[in-house]
Amino acid sequence: MAQQIIAQLENALNETLYLLKGVDDANINKKPADGSWSVAQVARHLYKATAGSDEMFAAPTPEAGRAVDERAENYREILMNFESKMNAPEFLVPEDKLFDKDRLIESLTEANKIAVAAIKESNLAQLAPLPEGHPLAGSTKLEIVHFFTYHTLRHNNQIEKIKAIVVN
Repeated sequence: MAQQIIAQLENALNETLYLLKGVDDANINKKPADGSWSVAQVARHLYKATAGSDEMFAAPTPEAGRAVDERAENYREILMNFESKMNAPEFLVPEDKLFDKDRLIESLTEANKIAVAAIKESNLAQLAPLPEGHPLAGSTKLEIVHFFTYHTLRHNNQIEKIKAIVVN
């Protein structure tokens, strides 16, 4: 089960990079509407969500004492509902600035590589060491992998929608 969701995560992360490479420099920072994010900002958000996660996966913590994937389906239902609008926690909101496409791709590629390596070495039955008040506090590391997967897929869908608007 863990291997399957890890493979799905890797595919989703690779799809993100593929989508980013398919947006030309002239459109990467274009917003489809006021108050919306550009493709570059979505990529920056994904970077902020992924970078440093290796430390969380590497930290030894107690096991959950419950089904390790108990919250996984709930995360899937919430994040794969593309009709619902969500607001990112403040610490994951991308800066409102122009981003360099190549630097975004490079930093996201490296963050993804480090995160996936840490996930593969982690005891995913352990609780994720997240601070009280964090939206995912109390989740197992496996549930975090599920969240990362569905979160990435959600934003890949968003990138495709933005591309369809700004490229035309």
